Amino acid sequence: MGRRADLIDQFADLVIGADDPRRLGERTIDVVLSLVEGRCGAVFTLAGDRLLLFASRGVDQHALDGAQVVWSSRSDALRLGEAFYAPELGAVAGLKSIARQGPASLTMVPVLQDGVLVALLYIDAAEPHFLNNADRDRLSKFARIIAKAVTQTAGPKTSRAEAWETYLERTPVEDMEREKLLLLLNRNEWNIARVARLMGVTRRTIYLRLQRHHIPRERVPKSRPRKLAAS
Repeated sequence: MGRRADLIDQFADLVIGADDPRRLGERTIDVVLSLVEGRCGAVFTLAGDRLLLFASRGVDQHALDGAQVVWSSRSDALRLGEAFYAPELGAVAGLKSIARQGPASLTMVPVLQDGVLVALLYIDAAEPHFLNNADRDRLSKFARIIAKAVTQTAGPKTSRAEAWETYLERTPVEDMEREKLLLLLNRNEWNIARVARLMGVTRRTIYLRLQRHHIPRERVPKSRPRKLAAS
């Protein structure tokens, strides 16, 4: 285990020199998921108080919901650099419903650059208590890599809007279609008819895309508040 941890640390230092920001984020998530045996992971950047999906691996509606709940209730602490860890979601107010069909535990790690929150690293797992103390400490090193990826994308001569456009241009079409559909459904409370109108397609097309991208359909009560907003 000690040798494995050393190798992970060496990889983390090595990958600091990578060039492609989005792939750097994705590779970092891959390594973290392998290290902690996670279910899915994501990096979110910020646009005011909104979360924007920057990079992900296996993200689904449960992950998006979990990330939004944690951000909405603990944004002040996260901005101060305090990581959030819920070893058992069923015991945390606001996260119990997610635990019924989604992950059993999750963590949200703040990514700081010069003391300012620039992104959030989200990792969850199908099993409770998936992180030990060493894992939690090591995540801070991976947060350094995420900071590099995010700040590279939004470089000093690039506006926030231009940085997001660059991210979209670099995203494979299939990946982007899935993420865009998922976020649009989330924003519109999974109203299939409304999303179909917005996209200029039929409801049948939406259903077919859900099947193609392996997105389980979620039925959301109309009273449910909106979640992540697309940029």
